[in-house]
Amino acid sequence: MKKVLKLKFKTAENKNAVITVRYPKEDLSSDVVKAAMQKIVDADSFEKNGVKVYAKVVGANYYSTQSDDIFEEAE
Repeated sequence: MKKVLKLKFKTAENKNAVITVRYPKEDLSSDVVKAAMQKIVDADSFEKNGVKVYAKVVGANYYSTQSDDIFEEAE
C-alpha cells in the first residue's frame, strides 16, 4: 500500500492549492505538520501570475492507495 501526504492551502485568490508529499513519515502530529505548512506560507516564495500560491493553511491528510494485480505478463 502506498501512502502520500496532501498539504492543503488556499491561494491569495481563495482557490485551492495542494502539495503532495510522497513517502511521508508515519504518524506526524498536527502541530508538526501545521508548523511546516506555516513556514511555507511565511516564506512567501511561490507565486503564479502575480498571485501568492500558498497564502493560507487549510489542512492535511494522509491518503493510502492499494493496487491489486490481476495478471502480469512473463518476460
